[in-house]
Amino acid sequence: MSCTLQTLETPNVTRPYSHLKFSENLKPLSELPDYKVEPGDPDPRGWTVVTADGRSIGRVEDLVIDTSAMKVRQLIVAPTHGASSDSSGTVLLNTSEVDVRNDSHQILARSLPSGFTVTGAGIADRNTSARARTEHDRATLTRSEEELNIGKREVSRGEARVSKHVETEHVSEPVTRRREEVVIERRPVEAGARADASIGESGDIHVPLMEEELVVDKRPVIKEELIVGKRTVEERDVVETDVRREKFDIDENSTPGPSNRGSRGQGR
Repeated sequence: MSCTLQTLETPNVTRPYSHLKFSENLKPLSELPDYKVEPGDPDPRGWTVVTADGRSIGRVEDLVIDTSAMKVRQLIVAPTHGASSDSSGTVLLNTSEVDVRNDSHQILARSLPSGFTVTGAGIADRNTSARARTEHDRATLTRSEEELNIGKREVSRGEARVSKHVETEHVSEPVTRRREEVVIERRPVEAGARADASIGESGDIHVPLMEEELVVDKRPVIKEELIVGKRTVEERDVVETDVRREKFDIDENSTPGPSNRGSRGQGR
C-alpha cells in the first residue's frame, strides 16, 4: 500500500511505542506532527485487519513512516479479542504483506507477523457458521452472452498465370517491282540506204528480258515487354451473424395463490 504525506507545522506530540523496535528513519505518524496523509489517499487508521480466511485479528492503530522516502512502511496493529502476540500491546505489520480493501475499510494480511497468534476457535467457528448460513440463504445465478470476435487469416485465392501464344495474321503489303518488255519500232528504210537483200534468209532475233522477282524474308523482332507484379488492396466487408445471450427471468412468487399472482420480468 502507499499514500502521500504532507508536512504541517504543529506542536510536537509524542506517543511512544516502547515495546516496538523501529529501524532507522522509521517513526509512528502520531509522533510526527509535521506529517499527515494527503487528502484523497486512503488512511487505514481504524480499519479492521483480517486474514485470508476472513478472521478479524486486529485494528490499525497507527502508521509507521519512512521519513527519508515519505512512505508508509508498516502498520501498528492492536490485536482484537482472540488474537495475541508474544509482546505486550501492539504489533507491526509490513505494508508489503497486506492488501488494501477500500470499499470495506479492511486490511487483508497475507501473512501474520512474527510471534503473532490467533486463538479463540469459537469466534472463528461462529464466523464460519454465519458465513455458511448466509451462503445457504443466498444463491448465485450467472448470465452469459456470446461476444463476436472477428479475426483474419491469409488464405490462397488462386493464382494468376501469364503466358504467350502465337497467332497467324494474313497481311498484304503493296510492293513495286520492275520488269523488261520488248519494244518494237517500225520505220521505213530510205532508198539510198537500201542494201541488197534476199528472200527466205533466217531473220530470228533473241532479246533476253529481265524482271525483279519478289523475295519474302521474315525475322522476329521484339516489339513489347510485359512486367508482372502484385500489390495489396483493401476491401471493406460486412460480417453478419447471430449471437446468443441469456436474460434473467424473475418470478417473485414461485407458487402463486388464486388471489396472489406472481409478476414476471425480463432483461435484468
